Amino acid sequence: MKLKNTSTLGWITAAVVTVALIVQMRHGQEEAKHAIQSENTAPVSVTTTVVRQSEVGRYLDATGTVQPEFEATIATRIQGRVLEVLAREGDRVRKGQPLVRLDSRDLNAAVQQADANVNAATVGWQNSRVAADMEEKTSQARVGQAEAQVAVAEAALQSAQARMRLVETGPRKQERAQAGLAVTQAKAALDLADSNHKRMQTLYDKGAIARQQLDTYRMQADVARAQYETALQSQSIAEEGSRQEEIESAREGVRQAKAALAQAVAGLQQAKAGVLQARMRKAEIRSAGAQVGQAQAASRIARVSRDYATLVAPFDGVITRRLADPGVMALPGSPLMIIHGGRKRLESIVPESALGTIRKGMSVPVSLDALKGTVLDGVVSEIAPQGDTASRTFKVKIDLPENAAVRSGMYGMARFRTGTSQAITVPETAVWQREGLNYVYVVGDDNRARLRLITVGPSSNGYVSALSGLAVGEKVIISDTELVTDGAAVTAREG
Repeated sequence: MKLKNTSTLGWITAAVVTVALIVQMRHGQEEAKHAIQSENTAPVSVTTTVVRQSEVGRYLDATGTVQPEFEATIATRIQGRVLEVLAREGDRVRKGQPLVRLDSRDLNAAVQQADANVNAATVGWQNSRVAADMEEKTSQARVGQAEAQVAVAEAALQSAQARMRLVETGPRKQERAQAGLAVTQAKAALDLADSNHKRMQTLYDKGAIARQQLDTYRMQADVARAQYETALQSQSIAEEGSRQEEIESAREGVRQAKAALAQAVAGLQQAKAGVLQARMRKAEIRSAGAQVGQAQAASRIARVSRDYATLVAPFDGVITRRLADPGVMALPGSPLMIIHGGRKRLESIVPESALGTIRKGMSVPVSLDALKGTVLDGVVSEIAPQGDTASRTFKVKIDLPENAAVRSGMYGMARFRTGTSQAITVPETAVWQREGLNYVYVVGDDNRARLRLITVGPSSNGYVSALSGLAVGEKVIISDTELVTDGAAVTAREG
């Protein structure tokens, strides 16, 4: 393969040289006709310049393709039938603009069902909170009532024990006085308890208090009445003396008072257990709250899934391909549209040897084949951090200026300045072309113009590099070349 490329290159070189010789011979024949006339013709006044060697820039021409800054394939995440396609190829769209709509009736139903589950969970959570709050308040009231009953039972037991001691020991003068005083105090307590009970009965009849509070005051009245009767009996015993029946009755009263106290203590423990149970309801409230959160999350997921039925533009751009029409079944991941956005950029390939002279932000002239004669001022925006290990090349991205004529996919070339070198240069006005070849007129010591075929290189600032055909110090004509023929006498003046 290498030999084939070498032979091909040699054949092309030979062909070029042959063509050049043929063209030069043709020009020689044409100029020979005018040679005799030139000898008798007045010299042509021309401007010349001396061929010099100067420092010129070295450049790397890298080809590339115009690509968009952003490219996105619009695809759906759900399965559904396409209802509408809202953009066509070439349309400019804005970020968030709807592009494709899918059939979303089943997704709307899923959203409604999720909302209904949220409402049901919320109602259950609220009911559990209300029930727990009511149970906690009721339990606290029961505890208060049970504590009051325990206090009443303890007081009744103390009273029964005192009566029993009084009956068993017999009355004394001081005891009779105390018994009378106890009757008076018990009667005052009974009157106060009856008054409170009647007042609470009135409030209960009006609906101002709960039944539980009324029961508490009625119980207090009953206890006060029992204490009053006990005080009367104690007074009677103190005045008349104790009998065996009274002693047995007093002992029985103590036993009953103890049983009542034990029952009241058991009721208090049961009421406190109810308070603990009410507090355990808080765990049920938390569980109901978690169910509300789960239902709300399911509702959000259903809405997100429904939003997938409308595909929107991810950025400002142009629709380059439309891949779906209304009525087709869109599958998850299947492309429906392709959108390009952002700036246009030329993505060129450069060898690794040029990376040392290319930097981000440097200006690079870019020419596109489709835009003949137009040179765009590009700016290097990205340099690939990793290159192709096989070819040792790297991709360089060059941002292009806004131009409606620039389209993705165009072929172009970027010229990178890679350094400077010494080269023979002549003004561009000295070089003229014929049939694809470059020529200059060289003025010799005999003041005659001689046609010279040269090979040109890069041009810059009005000067072109002469790769072959010229030597330093020679004079070339830079004006009125159209008036000069090969071998013509000239009057040269330095330009």
